[in-house]
Amino acid sequence: MIQIESVSYAHRDGEKLIHALQNINLTVKQGEWISVTGANGSGKSTLSRMLNGLLVPTKGTVQVAGLDLADSKNRELVKQKVQLVFQNPDAQMVGSTPIEDVAFGLENRGYSSEDMRSRIEEVLRKVGLQHKFHADVSSLSGGQRQRLAIASCLALEPDCLIFDEATSMLDPVGRQEIYGIARSLWRKGMTVVWITQRLEELPGEGRIAVFEKGTIVYEGDARTLFYHSELPARLRWELPPVVQIGHLLKHQGTPVDQLPLCEEDLEDLVCE
Repeated sequence: MIQIESVSYAHRDGEKLIHALQNINLTVKQGEWISVTGANGSGKSTLSRMLNGLLVPTKGTVQVAGLDLADSKNRELVKQKVQLVFQNPDAQMVGSTPIEDVAFGLENRGYSSEDMRSRIEEVLRKVGLQHKFHADVSSLSGGQRQRLAIASCLALEPDCLIFDEATSMLDPVGRQEIYGIARSLWRKGMTVVWITQRLEELPGEGRIAVFEKGTIVYEGDARTLFYHSELPARLRWELPPVVQIGHLLKHQGTPVDQLPLCEEDLEDLVCE
């Protein structure tokens, strides 16, 4: 689905040259979930915009669904395959109601009025906004606006969704809703690139790529990262409470393959 080879990206901030990405290699398979994490300025958002054709590598190659994004024509075509959910949903709002907002992208793709109507209703129901078809967008909560942004992306039938810190501006309930929608879409076959700084959003399933100063310093599974690696301590991470409990259990002799990565894991362990 996505092939990144020896990619670097630099830009100028005044007279200073910023190396946002340095020699990145990463592969994302169709239907895979990959989480990308790291501190502010580590290169996560630069990567997300590169995967959607918004930025072009200074060096190296990015291929998405077989399209080489060095070709300007492919950078437009890739938006049919990959959609990006931004941190701030207001950045994606173009209509005054959810129906108008979702319709905008479909109109640009040349959908008929009949096909548009059924498609709009389908995706709004999919994200739980079926009762808000004609609501004023400004009246929606932050979580509802982010769900609308997801619906607008889904209407275009992408193969891959990139969530660029899509929960960072939401309250705990909104974060849980958006994360749940993303997980549900992945389970149904969507390729998901989940970019976050929230360690509790690094699931036990799928791969994790940790960025630091424009490089990938870890690529692997959550269990290895949290229970075998010295990286969290070096980066001074505050581990999720469940993982902190897991480390206590590890010192008490609990096998590593039984240590919890989420609340459900902890409940299962306690109830055994």
